[in-house]
Amino acid sequence: MITDQNNSSSFIKLFGIAILGFFLLMVTNGMTFSGITIFDEALIKEFGWTKSELKFRDLVNLVAASFIMPFVGAIIDRYGVKKMMVTGLVLIAGLYYLYSLIQTTFHMYAIHFAFAFAVSGAGTLATIIMVSQRVTKNRGTAIGIALAGTSAGGIVIPQIGKPLLESLGWRAAFQWEAIIPVFVLVLIVAFIRPIKYKKAAADSTKDAKTDDETGLVELKFKEAIKTPVFWAICFAGIFCFYSIMGIISNLFLYLRELNFSVGGAANAFSIFFAIILAAKLTSGVVTDFINEHKLFKIQVALMALGTVGIAMNTENLVWPSLIAVGIGWGGLYTLLNYIIITTFGVKSAGKIGGIISVFEGIGSGVGAWLTGVISDKTGSYSASFWLVVVLLCIALIISFFIKPIVSEKVEVANS
Repeated sequence: MITDQNNSSSFIKLFGIAILGFFLLMVTNGMTFSGITIFDEALIKEFGWTKSELKFRDLVNLVAASFIMPFVGAIIDRYGVKKMMVTGLVLIAGLYYLYSLIQTTFHMYAIHFAFAFAVSGAGTLATIIMVSQRVTKNRGTAIGIALAGTSAGGIVIPQIGKPLLESLGWRAAFQWEAIIPVFVLVLIVAFIRPIKYKKAAADSTKDAKTDDETGLVELKFKEAIKTPVFWAICFAGIFCFYSIMGIISNLFLYLRELNFSVGGAANAFSIFFAIILAAKLTSGVVTDFINEHKLFKIQVALMALGTVGIAMNTENLVWPSLIAVGIGWGGLYTLLNYIIITTFGVKSAGKIGGIISVFEGIGSGVGAWLTGVISDKTGSYSASFWLVVVLLCIALIISFFIKPIVSEKVEVANS
C-alpha cells in the first residue's frame, strides 16, 4: 500500500513539474519566436521591409541569447531557476506591449535583443534544469513532456494571434497577447520551490562520479569542456539549429510562395508544430527504454531526408517533407537536451548548457536570417534549403562522436 502511494506521488510530481515546464516553454518560445511569425506578412505590408530585413530580428534575438546564456546559466547554478523564470516572463509581457508601438526596424531589433534576456532566463535551459533537478525516475519522459511546450507554442500562439490579427490589426493583437505570460508567471510563483542539495557541489572528489541524488554522472564545467563529446554536441548543435530555425522562421513565407492562403499557411504551420510536439513526447518516453545515441542518429537522418523534399520547392512534396522534418526535429530536440543532462549531469548544467547554447544560438540566428537572405538573392527558398541538407549531413557525421562518458574512465584521467 505504501509502495502504491509512493508511486502515485512520484507520478503526480513528474507530471506536475513536466506540465509546468510545458506551459513555460509554450509561452517563451511561442511568443518570442515561432508564434510571432504569424505577423510577418502584416509587418512587411505595413513597412515595406524585405524578408532579410525582417528576419535579421531573429539573428539579433538568437545570437544575443547565445552569448548571454553562459552568464545566465552560471546565475541559475548559483541561485536556482525560479527568479530567472519570473524575470523572463515579466520581460515578455512588457516587450509584447512595446512591439505594438514599433515604427522602424531599429525598434523591432531592440525588442528582439531584449527578448534574448527573456529566453535565456525562462527558456529551454532553465526548464531542463528545473525538471532534471526534481525528477529522477522516468526523467526522459518528463523532459520530453516539458520540451513539447516549445512546439505547443507554434500551435497555440498562432491560433491566438490569427483571429486577433484579423479582427483588431497587428498592433492591438500584440497588446492583447501581452497578457498571456502573466498566467504562467502566477503558476511559477505558486508551485516552484527551491532545490537545496545535501552534498556540496564544490567537492572536487565528486567531479566525475555518479551522484546519489541525481542518479547521474556529475562533471564540473572545467572537466566537461575537456571531453570530445562536449565539442561534438556543440558542433552538431550549431548545424541542427541552423537547419530547423531556417525552416521554421521562413516556413510561413515559403508556404505563401507556394500559393497557400494566409489561413492555410497558418494552419499548416500549426500542424507542423503538432507533429514536432508528438515527436518530442514520443522520443522522451522512448529514451527510458532505448539508447538515446542511436535514436539521435536516426532523427538527424530523417530530418535531412525531409529537407530534401522541401528544397525541391514543389507543393506536392510539402506535407510528406514537413512530416519527416517534424518527426526528425521533434525527436532530435528532446534527445539533444537529454544527452546533455545524462552525459554531464545537472549540478553544473547551467554553465555547461550555457556554452552549448552559444553554438545553438549562433546556428539558430544565422539560419533564420541567412535563409531569408539567400531567398531574396535567388528568388526562391530552394537554394536556402539545399544548404540545410548539406549541414544536416555534416551533423549526421558528427553524431557518431557523441558517446556516453563512463565515470570510471574520467576518474582515471583525473587522477
